[in-house]
Amino acid sequence: MINSRYSTDTCQVVLRLNDTNQNQVQHLTWHYEMLQNNNEKKKSKYEQISIIPKRDAVQNSFCICVPQSRFLSDLTWNEEDREKELLSDMVEVRVHCVGINFRDVFKSRGLYSYTYTFAQSTENQPKVNQDTEPDSGFVGTIVHACPTTTNFQVGDHVVGCTGNGTYHSHIIINSQLIIRIPSDFPLTDEQLCGLPCPILTVIYSLKYRVHLQSDQTVLIHAATGAAGQMCIQYCQYIGARVIATAGTEEKRRFLREYYGIEHVFNSRDASFVNDIRQILPQGVDVIVNSLSGNLLKESIKLLAYHGHFIEWGKRDIYHDNNLSMFQLRSDCSFHVIDFISLADHVSPLIRRMLEEAIDLFVQRKIRAVEPTVTYEPSQVIEALLRCNSGQVMGKTVFRITSSDQPLTIHKKQSNSLLKVVIDNTMFPSEVCNQGTILISGGFGGLGLTISRWMIEQRGVKHIALMSRRTLIQLEQPSNPQYDEWLRLKRITKEYNAHVDVVQADVTNFQQVHDLIEEFNKTFCPIRGIIHSAVVAEDRTLNNLTQEHLSLVLPPKVRGA
Repeated sequence: MINSRYSTDTCQVVLRLNDTNQNQVQHLTWHYEMLQNNNEKKKSKYEQISIIPKRDAVQNSFCICVPQSRFLSDLTWNEEDREKELLSDMVEVRVHCVGINFRDVFKSRGLYSYTYTFAQSTENQPKVNQDTEPDSGFVGTIVHACPTTTNFQVGDHVVGCTGNGTYHSHIIINSQLIIRIPSDFPLTDEQLCGLPCPILTVIYSLKYRVHLQSDQTVLIHAATGAAGQMCIQYCQYIGARVIATAGTEEKRRFLREYYGIEHVFNSRDASFVNDIRQILPQGVDVIVNSLSGNLLKESIKLLAYHGHFIEWGKRDIYHDNNLSMFQLRSDCSFHVIDFISLADHVSPLIRRMLEEAIDLFVQRKIRAVEPTVTYEPSQVIEALLRCNSGQVMGKTVFRITSSDQPLTIHKKQSNSLLKVVIDNTMFPSEVCNQGTILISGGFGGLGLTISRWMIEQRGVKHIALMSRRTLIQLEQPSNPQYDEWLRLKRITKEYNAHVDVVQADVTNFQQVHDLIEEFNKTFCPIRGIIHSAVVAEDRTLNNLTQEHLSLVLPPKVRGA
């Protein structure tokens, strides 16, 4: 834990370990606002109300609230005050539905890399650049327009994209970043809202940066996502030859059958390199890449003379990884595409590309991606978790004000004299009901006893008992803690709690790391750890040897 450049702002730093698993620090990644400083201990109190967004959004505007814990399970919809005045060329849009990008998952979890403003000193970096506001494409209706905005009027049905946040019932946006949807448009709002970012990224990459021609070959990596499918359709529209990769046989079969792509290879390893060289010995004209690490380095070797490498991924960029310039020796180009910064800096180009994209849809040159999975706003956590899995095809979207399903929002309480309830500092409701407490040495007498106490006395609902031993060993009648285990099972059932038994060696960093990562992908991430692992080897000081210390200390010291 260290302090940031702001004297009153406490930040958390995550240590990323190197590949040799020697617990050596390789990178420091900032996590903003994950901890409260002393001046923020008194939280604003909210009351929960239920609304129907389609009916009530005008009176109860709302937005997603990214929690300080950065757990997806803590996301809430909060009441939001709408702006009263609009600046020049700005409009207010009631958001019907939005698409979800993988970037939004990272932002919701506070994991998106910090973006520095060019040519500005560190201490003057704007806080908005902390990149914690989920954003994406959207479809909505204009409800308020600045008098200087002549291209739009109230009631216009529009589509657009912005990097300033779209998980709101209402947003203020530059009119250059939206376009009116034709009345005969062939897609539904749900199909369209997830496509602005993918299709504009494709058009910008292939038309404005690469100038793709009909006789060229294009390799599209991980091609079953929305951007990959849009890229396939655009290349087929231009007349370019497409080859692709995907991570599973199901996805590869989809690309062959749905898009008619003859050559589809595995994106999980470098086997595609030799496969592609056999069918294209002269190399590939354009490579659209979202792979990382060694697979990126192997891919770039496939470039033909005067080839173009389009980098959509961000991992190697933000990790500052090295790349051999030798691979670009044949008059090749490397393009880093950052669509969100483009929207911030070249908005007229966004408007032009939106018009081009709408025309392509109207002329049936491109179509919606498959599948498009739609969620209600009350299911936003499930939607983000689906994207977080990294196993999905197509596009995930969710409705906002077009939803006719009940939604709970947190509304600020107007009565300042309401009694303030002080939560138990060690067992707040977020820990007891929405998290898991991990207990090392969980099969010991202390671990079993404290588990029972937390369930009975503190209302804890999810506990994970970690031990080197297995559940079979725990349930042996010869086990000294057998009776305590049976007692805990009865208490667990009585209080409708849940106890997981997990096997891991607390002295093995990778095992513990992987275990916690798995829990943090669930609805009940690790919210607390009780380190009760111990090796009992009691001896007097006179009889204590280094061998005994080496046996006793690792579970406590290395485990901690």
